[in-house]
Amino acid sequence: MLDFLRKFMIDGFNPGDYTMGTVHQLALFLSGSTIILFIILLKNKTPEYIHKKMKIIAYISFTIYILNRIVRVYKGVSVVESFWPFYLCNVNTILLSIYMIFDIKKGKDFIMITGISGALLAFIIPYGIFNDQYLTLNILDSILSHYEIVAIPIILMATKAYELDVKKGVFVILGLLLLTVNVEFLQPLLINKQIDYLFLDGTLPFQIEGVNQFFIMLASAIVYVYFVYFLDYLYLGKLKKIKPIQVKEAN
Repeated sequence: MLDFLRKFMIDGFNPGDYTMGTVHQLALFLSGSTIILFIILLKNKTPEYIHKKMKIIAYISFTIYILNRIVRVYKGVSVVESFWPFYLCNVNTILLSIYMIFDIKKGKDFIMITGISGALLAFIIPYGIFNDQYLTLNILDSILSHYEIVAIPIILMATKAYELDVKKGVFVILGLLLLTVNVEFLQPLLINKQIDYLFLDGTLPFQIEGVNQFFIMLASAIVYVYFVYFLDYLYLGKLKKIKPIQVKEAN
């Protein structure tokens, strides 16, 4: 039993690249199917009831997240590097968990919108996540963290338990700019590393020769943010119909 726990939490069972392996495929299937199931089961419930159920997901995900960070410190990684969030998904995991657990509402649009994109990208391009043939604590942490920041926003918006406010869109963009400062400037100061968490080194397909990747990512982020607002308003029926311009006839 102790040997199993050590392999699960520290050493791993059979390390390697198992992208699109059994664990990865199961994670994709269970994530997608449970999100749909939650929406079906909760669609007629009150927002308060739905938030309480989502809080359970937040508690579980955050507990595993913290446990995995403690294990990283035990394995020799510094406390700052283990606990300070640089990756967008880590930032969202922490913020969304705190927001759900303590029922905080101010600034929630940032988490609702940005978490979905980062987590979906991680499931589709799971670089370094599925690094063992079997489920380990590190893989479980990644799965639950990304599941939380995808599932909770989608479920809350699909059941209309949370409505986005397009007036707060500028603050979502400002939040992403602060995240850029966190990754590009604080990261080398705090841990003396420069990991490309925001894909600014051109590791993603969409690149334009001669254009700094920061501006490409920023433009993509702005389009994405307001596209999510558009979809949410369309779903809620809040888009105003454009009235035809009436031209007055001259007397």
